[in-house]
Amino acid sequence: MTDVRPNLPSRFAAGVAVGALVTAFALSGSPADSAAGGPGNGGGARPAAPAVSEQSAQSAVSLAYQQPSRDVTLITGDRVVLSGSRVVGLQPAPGRGGIPLRSYAQGGRLYAVPLDQAPLIDAGKLDPGLFAVGPADARTAGARTAAPQTPQYTLTLKFVGRDGRPAAGHYEQLTGLADGQVYGAADSAATATVKVPAGRYYLEAGISATGTYDFFSEPTVTVSGDSTLTLDARDARPLGFAVDQPGADGVATVAADRVTDGGAHLGSSLFSPLSQLRLRPSHSQAPGQYTLTVQSHLGRPDGHGGYTGSPYQYHLQWVQDGQGPADLSRRFRDSDLATVRTAIAAQRPGSWDTKLYSAAVQVPGAVIEHNTPGAQFFQDLYETSPAGDLSWAMSELPYPAQAGSSTTEQWNMGPFGPSFASSPDLPQVWCTRSGDQFTFSVPQFSDQTPEHFGFSATTSQVARLTMNGRPVISQDAEFGIYTVPPAGASFTYTLDSKRDVSPLSTEVSSSWTFASGHVGAAPVALPMAALRFAPALDQFNRAPAGREFAVPLYLQPQMTMTLGQTRSVTVEASYDDGKSWTRVPVTGSGARWVATLHHPARGGFVSLRGTATDTGGDSTSVTIIHAYRLG
Repeated sequence: MTDVRPNLPSRFAAGVAVGALVTAFALSGSPADSAAGGPGNGGGARPAAPAVSEQSAQSAVSLAYQQPSRDVTLITGDRVVLSGSRVVGLQPAPGRGGIPLRSYAQGGRLYAVPLDQAPLIDAGKLDPGLFAVGPADARTAGARTAAPQTPQYTLTLKFVGRDGRPAAGHYEQLTGLADGQVYGAADSAATATVKVPAGRYYLEAGISATGTYDFFSEPTVTVSGDSTLTLDARDARPLGFAVDQPGADGVATVAADRVTDGGAHLGSSLFSPLSQLRLRPSHSQAPGQYTLTVQSHLGRPDGHGGYTGSPYQYHLQWVQDGQGPADLSRRFRDSDLATVRTAIAAQRPGSWDTKLYSAAVQVPGAVIEHNTPGAQFFQDLYETSPAGDLSWAMSELPYPAQAGSSTTEQWNMGPFGPSFASSPDLPQVWCTRSGDQFTFSVPQFSDQTPEHFGFSATTSQVARLTMNGRPVISQDAEFGIYTVPPAGASFTYTLDSKRDVSPLSTEVSSSWTFASGHVGAAPVALPMAALRFAPALDQFNRAPAGREFAVPLYLQPQMTMTLGQTRSVTVEASYDDGKSWTRVPVTGSGARWVATLHHPARGGFVSLRGTATDTGGDSTSVTIIHAYRLG
């Protein structure tokens, strides 16, 4: 039998929300085999991995998803994938797999630095600005680089590798706990010196060598005179995750969070293959002010440096308050975890999609996931092109898993259209008004699961805003911020999108008409609701041809918004890609209805067009070309 695998390296990224620790890392640079008919010949390649937030805050999420995914290519050739303020993936350059990458916020900028470049930055040979990849992290926006001043004391840091020799491949960052100032060090081979006034500091450091990485996180370093600290990799200890599946292996991330005296959050997050990353237990403590979060994502090794086709995934987490503990091993039993049986439908049958970190799944397919109870993981499904570009991404806001629970989840089921998904634990509002400024960020390519939201690469995307019927702006973007006059008016926002990365939802046009006037500075949800179609399709996104077929539909309002009384709902169907339309009967009331279609006997695609209007004059409409297949 031919072994068909994605011809891309395995990889992982821990997610970034504004207000959360951030990181992204390459897992492996070993390409897997490919054969005719596999991803290298038009199937979906292994995608940039999705997101997880170790310590997300409710206030973080609204900003985290205000922009669609984009790529930033570093000077090393490594491609960082961002979604708004989140780092959601890393595509390592050829020959650079397995190099850890540290992501952190400093001075109002987000940086992603491969650790083989850190010594060059420390030595002043590279400008750190070359590795700035995104907007500021709100939790560290108050941190600032220390202004030149007369030094009082010298803190010397000596680095020792696992072989007992001086280690030149290192980085360090010292931050004042009283004022949030970041102090730069002068590096010389295996030694770094930093001049600081007397006080208390948070120290992060690391030693990187070929195939290994050692992390040092010291909650409190007190400086009262010239002093020397030795950071010895031989004191670092491996992370251990024991599970019921023999041979399970994968990746781990270590995220440190230190709260300053003023309440700001410091720290970064590091990720690497589980076998390569080690942590030195802390020598100091800061109960209630320091948190260490350790996660691991495990699967069945595929023998090619990744986890392609693994029938199971583990998403595990433990948290330690106050310090990095001496015991870094944990045992997780399936019976104590939350089990999720995940079905993944196909947009392009035979493609390879990645469901959260560990493994690519050939679709349609399924995977059993085991999650740590209480932990909140951002759930994602991604597909990339053969060249490794992000084709589309489907996500779900995190929710706490329940111990011993067993649930089933459906992903990638069409029709794909606009969604206003949210979560009781992490509320999300997609379109807002603040003062006289509109912000629009519509997830235009979401699957039919109410809690999911999705974005896609497009060939064209045009957003238009009118006020009392007069054009305000038209631009080629799905994310927009517009300033309007303060007086109350009727607005219509329209988003027209086309794509060629999927045979489904090749064109999606959505439109909202609503009334709005001046509000206070705090963002207020606009009175918009998404019109969602939810037919019972099979795992190939097909419905039976030659018979009557019911298409349930409903309105999904933005969170905090109350729907008005619906006055009318209309639905039309097309079987010739939108050239002609037929109005179909709709029954129901309130916010839920059922449209009845009569499918032709031939194959092909069904396109849908719907409009809902309330008694106040607000309306929403959506047109989806190739909503689902007939077969």
